[in-house]
Amino acid sequence: MNIFSSKGTIKYDKEKIIKLSAEMFPDDLCEQCGRCCIIHVFNSTECSEPEVVYCKNLDTETKRCKIYKNRFKKEKECLSMLEAIMVSALPKDCPYVKKYESYEEPWFYDCLRSKSKD
Repeated sequence: MNIFSSKGTIKYDKEKIIKLSAEMFPDDLCEQCGRCCIIHVFNSTECSEPEVVYCKNLDTETKRCKIYKNRFKKEKECLSMLEAIMVSALPKDCPYVKKYESYEEPWFYDCLRSKSKD
């Protein structure tokens, strides 16, 4: 069995991962902070001013996805919680990863935290 695509990346059944992720990481753990909906962060030369782009389906007032029930069908780039953990897309204080000492968050979360304290 070959688990790699022609480009050398691992291929897997997205539907199976979505189901497994839902079983492993129940929605009720979510604090609805919206940080998992960050899709791009552009860094200026200083850490204090990263430009953050959120998914177009995130309601920035409620911090909830407007298409949550159908997000995986309508938004190809939406990651299941398992995928988000595998690629280290979540902040270290996210309930889904905070108990894992070895989890490393992306660089920009420290910048965002320090920016929000100002």
